[in-house]
Amino acid sequence: MILRVQHIGMVVRDLHDACSSFERALGLRARDYRDDQGQGKQLDARILLGNECWLHLVQNWNPESRVNRFLRERGEGLEHIALETDDIAADVAHLRQIGVGVWEDRILDANDGYEAFVYPDRLPGLTIELIQSHDRSWYYPPEAVGEAVSTSLKASRLQHIGLCVNDLDDACRRFEQYFGLIAQDFRSDQGKGMQRDARILFPNQCWLHLVQNWDPESRVNRFLRARGEGLDHIALQTRDIEHDVAWLRARGIPFFEDTVFDANDGFEAFVYPDQLPGMTAELIQPHEHSWS
Repeated sequence: MILRVQHIGMVVRDLHDACSSFERALGLRARDYRDDQGQGKQLDARILLGNECWLHLVQNWNPESRVNRFLRERGEGLEHIALETDDIAADVAHLRQIGVGVWEDRILDANDGYEAFVYPDRLPGLTIELIQSHDRSWYYPPEAVGEAVSTSLKASRLQHIGLCVNDLDDACRRFEQYFGLIAQDFRSDQGKGMQRDARILFPNQCWLHLVQNWDPESRVNRFLRARGEGLDHIALQTRDIEHDVAWLRARGIPFFEDTVFDANDGFEAFVYPDQLPGMTAELIQPHEHSWS
């Protein structure tokens, strides 16, 4: 059974530069730096996002690694979602039964847990890591539960992860068939009528937002043209978006159109990849009628 989204994996060229960008632009402070992973050819750290999950930033210079291949092919950005499970052996057995392979056809006993990876040839532009924690794993620090995730903004937690897809129905079918994750809340009235979307809820009060868009000028469609299907942004829920955009303006950090958008899902502002390593950060303050 899937317990939660545990972390979001991000590939970067320079770990320290990436961590500095997140702290400068969003007040998100990295912690738990390591240099003993990836056969000694990796640096990594994490940024806590609330919801008992985190952003896992990785710099890797092993040309044969999954991380380095992603960097060469697509550049910096969000690369995978790690789903914590309470029975990885059963999950891998299910995948094998339906003809879906995992990387190297095995469960890895890694420092962060027992892990298995389903690659983008089976999914819309992202890798899914199944992970079952053990006594060496990173965990969400108890003292950080309920704390603000930003030292500068009013952001309190991860709200959703944005996934751009070419075929919404096919993407949703795969998540259900492979992992038992059922999409809901399908909409066709967004994006000036040129968008379909849905979401997959995770038990730790956040969701995967799947979007298919055919407006050539939209942010989603530009991402698809440039990089293909994949993870394009994380959305941080804030208690005061006007405070946050005032803070950004005062420090000369640009955001899309210098505007807070009054959208169906809330008041929104977007900090683009020119300020962050290959990903967009959405700040969102929900309306009463917004998705929750």
